[in-house]
Amino acid sequence: MFLLDADISQCFDRINHKALLNKLNTFPTIRRQIRAWLKAGVMDNMQFQETSEGTPQGGVISPLLANIALHGMEERIKDLAETFDLKRSDGKYQLPKRDKRDSVQLIRYADDFVILHKDITVVQRCQQVIAEWLEGMGLELKPSKTRLTHTLNRYEDNEPGFNFLGFNIRQSPAGKYTSGKDPKKRLLGFTTIITPNSQKLKIHYEKIVSTINAYKSAPQAALIRNLNPMIRGWANYYSTVVSKKAYGQLDYLMYKKLRVWAKHRHRNKTTKWIAKKYWQSIGGDNWVFATRQEGKNPMRLLKHSRIPIVRHVKVKGEASPYDAIL
Repeated sequence: MFLLDADISQCFDRINHKALLNKLNTFPTIRRQIRAWLKAGVMDNMQFQETSEGTPQGGVISPLLANIALHGMEERIKDLAETFDLKRSDGKYQLPKRDKRDSVQLIRYADDFVILHKDITVVQRCQQVIAEWLEGMGLELKPSKTRLTHTLNRYEDNEPGFNFLGFNIRQSPAGKYTSGKDPKKRLLGFTTIITPNSQKLKIHYEKIVSTINAYKSAPQAALIRNLNPMIRGWANYYSTVVSKKAYGQLDYLMYKKLRVWAKHRHRNKTTKWIAKKYWQSIGGDNWVFATRQEGKNPMRLLKHSRIPIVRHVKVKGEASPYDAIL
């Protein structure tokens, strides 16, 4: 599958006010109130600046207005798909309009989006149309973060796959028993693998290291109390994808860093003494970094690998919480 991995340049700062207000199509009173808010200006380095375009980042309704400004991108691509020369697998007849619309996928979150199709020329045409559509809102694609690539094979100088919302998504060749299947249950010859983005993994580990370094002389309980929410939040975010290897890697690196932390506190003690003081076996789980509290439940450091990985079913774009099937 070919794809356009794109990012909108300075989305919040460059939205055209007039185009946004026209798209709102709301009551005059609300329209005037939002227009006044957009034109109110901002304080930057103790200096007042007028705002002739964009929505101030940090504003309470800026994310909502940005989403309203970008609403319609997917429908524009779907309408464009109906005009493509896409034929059936036998090459005799054009696909029905519904199948043409379904063959092109646009997935967007805020100003980050991807467009997917099996034909590179279709993706290239979608890029041109989206660039033209964005001009109407005073926006443009960011060249440094916009690229054409493929999910399975290397395309030009780009590695297979793409990063989206902290995830790395790519396809790998697969045999009969692990291959994915199309809607007609036919083997595709590959499987889709979604893992944590390596850059996000690095940032998370650096945050853990920074916290451990900041608590060099603090009690063990204080360190655990600060690390646990950080670990739980990150691990829960990636608990729906292929994260077992990443979790194990992080736990190992964190263990090594904690050994350094403990050795720094007791430089004249043996490794065995340090291990006995700070690590325990709890409920069949060995090498648990936990406090020793006689007669009480010890405070233990959460391991990434203890967060269960749970698969989920993607919710369709047209679905509603009011549907009876949900």
